[in-house]
Amino acid sequence: MNKLARLIYGLTASFVFLPLNSFAIGNFLEVQFSGELLSTQCQVSATSINKKITLQNIRWQYINEHGSSAITPFTIEIEKCVQSDLNKIVKFTWESSNLVTIGNDKFLKTQGPSGVLLGLVDGDELPLTWSQAMKIGKVTTVKGEQQFNFGVYVRKPAVGDAKVGEFTGTATFKVEYE
Repeated sequence: MNKLARLIYGLTASFVFLPLNSFAIGNFLEVQFSGELLSTQCQVSATSINKKITLQNIRWQYINEHGSSAITPFTIEIEKCVQSDLNKIVKFTWESSNLVTIGNDKFLKTQGPSGVLLGLVDGDELPLTWSQAMKIGKVTTVKGEQQFNFGVYVRKPAVGDAKVGEFTGTATFKVEYE
């Protein structure tokens, strides 16, 4: 039901309960409105919360010879957007306290014996800007799920070589709508 129809329905419902003589003698009528302001109905989908990305078949020799692996794509989904959310700009802010800067780019430090770093990129394969809101796209889907593309790759350490072994890295993100 659109806003005007809801307003008309609400006013009609309010008037039904007033005594008829209130209309006849010219008294003012009181109409009370209430609501809640939300920035958006959109939510990060359950599959994107605490997401785990597995990087497979990465050879340490390849990393040491070429400097980094191929990009492994992943997505973050939003859902439950409504008509009023359409065309809102979606911004992601990526955060981590475990970053190292090499040149102009920041990489995520990992835990584990390999010593590798992780590079995160946006859907255009450009490095993420950390700790700052980045425009990622617009809301284009109502009620369904909308995906935003990202990628991650393994990079050898700034000094020395990558070693055989497991690694993990963790980052957080925040989504904003404008």
